[in-house]
Amino acid sequence: MKQHRSIYGLWQSVGLNRQLWLLLALVGALGVSQVGYAEDCVQCATNAVPDPPVSTGEWLLTKQVNEVNVLFVAAHKGKVVGDLSRNDISVRDDNKQPAAILGFRTERDLPLRVGVAIDTSSSLTSRFRFEQAAASAFFRQAVRDGDLGFVMGFENYPTVTQDFVGDPDLLSQGVGRLTIGGGTALYDAVRTACQKLLHRPEQDMVARVLVVLSDGQNNAGEVSLEGAIDAAQEAEVTIYAVSTNYQYPTLFREGDSAADQGNSNLRRLAEQTGGRLLRPSSPKDVANAFVKIGEELRSRYAVSYKPADFTPDGRYRKIKIEARKTGTKLEVRARKGYRARLASSLSSDFPESDSPEQVHASLR
Repeated sequence: MKQHRSIYGLWQSVGLNRQLWLLLALVGALGVSQVGYAEDCVQCATNAVPDPPVSTGEWLLTKQVNEVNVLFVAAHKGKVVGDLSRNDISVRDDNKQPAAILGFRTERDLPLRVGVAIDTSSSLTSRFRFEQAAASAFFRQAVRDGDLGFVMGFENYPTVTQDFVGDPDLLSQGVGRLTIGGGTALYDAVRTACQKLLHRPEQDMVARVLVVLSDGQNNAGEVSLEGAIDAAQEAEVTIYAVSTNYQYPTLFREGDSAADQGNSNLRRLAEQTGGRLLRPSSPKDVANAFVKIGEELRSRYAVSYKPADFTPDGRYRKIKIEARKTGTKLEVRARKGYRARLASSLSSDFPESDSPEQVHASLR
C-alpha cells in the first residue's frame, strides 16, 4: 500500500511537470505567434500608409493660381444698382469666357478690411484739419461689427498710426496722431498698404479697400505708378481716391498742370482697381466724398471664376465684366486685370512692426 502510494505520487509529479511543460510550450508558441503577428502588422501598416497629402500652403497656392475673385459696382445714370443676379452679368478673362463661374454674391454683408492712407506732406498744412475730421467721420460710418481698419499717413515714407482694429474711436485717434511734414511718396504708401491688407490673416473672404486722400503728386519713394497699380490688383484691393486738388481759384488755376497730373494719377489708381476718383470742391466738402465711398462699399458684388487656358507665366490678363438689367447695359467698375503669377510678388516678410524705418525698408 505504501509502495502503491509512492508510485501514485511519482505519477502525479510527472503528470504535473508534463502539464507545466505543455503550458510553457503553449505560452511560448503564442508569444512567437504574437511577435510575428505584430511584425506583420507593422509591415502592413507601413505598406498601407497613403501618399502624403498636399500641404495647406500648396493647396492655397493652387487655389490662388486657378481662381480669380473680382469685386465690382454696377450703376445706371450714376445710381448704384443693387439687385443683380448671376444671369445679369458676363465675364471675360483674357478675352475668353471663364472655364467656370465658381460663385456670385452681393458684398453687402462681406467683412471690410479698409485702410485710409492720408497725404501728410507739407503742402497740405492749411486744410489738414478738415481732412482729418472727414476721415474720422468715415470710420464711424463705414466700420461695423466684423470690420477692421487701419490708419496710415505718408510723406517721404508711410507711417501706420493705428493698426488693424474694429473700434472707430481708436481709428479716429490714429487719424489725430498724423503729423504734417516732408515730401510725397504716394506709390510707396499704396504698395505698403496693399501688402498690409494682403498679409492680414483671414478665415473667410473679406473685401479689401484702400481710401487714399492726396493731391496725387508723387515726388519721393521708389515705387512707380504702375508698380502701385500692380500691387493693388494682385492683392485684390479696391482703391478709392479723394483728390485734394480742390477747385479753389486761389489754390489752382483752371488747367493747372500739377493738379491735372495729380488727378490723372489718382484716377488711374482708382479705375484700374475698380474704385473711383472723387474731387471735392473744397476742404469742407471732403466729408461728403467719404460718405459716398461708405455708401458704395455696401453696394458691390463679388464674382469668382476659374480662368480658361490659364498659364502662370507672368503675363497681364485683362478682366471685363458686363452687366445688364431689363435689357439696359449698366456701367461697371471693376479692376481691369491681373498678372498670372505662380506666387505673390508682394513680399511675405512684411514687417510686423510698422515703424517708419521698417516700413520703408520693406519697399527695398
